[in-house]
Formats: sequence, structure tokens, C-alpha cells
Amino acid sequence: MDGTRDPLSRDERAELHWLRAENALLRVQLDILTHIATGYAHDVDAILRLRTRG
Repeated sequence: MDGTRDPLSRDERAELHWLRAENALLRVQLDILTHIATGYAHDVDAILRLRTRG
């Protein structure tokens, strides 16, 4: 290959746009789920600590 690139076709540009939007959505969903899981872990830890005291 000589290092030159063909420009993207209309379909390829549309797919790239869709993939970038989907990637952004997935990152937001991952962030939300991470926060939920972290909160859940803290709650479980607090419950287990209370149980071991009594």
C-alpha cells in the first residue's frame, strides 16, 4: 500500500457516525452501572459490618 487512503463512502460515513454515537451511549451506560455497583457494594459492606458487631 502506498500510504494514500480512499475517502469514506456515504455508507461508511453513516456507519462511522452510528458507531461513534453508540460508543458514547455505551460509555454513559457503563458509567451509570459502575456507580450503581459501587453504591451497592458500599451498602453490602455496611450491612455486613453491622451484622458482625452484634
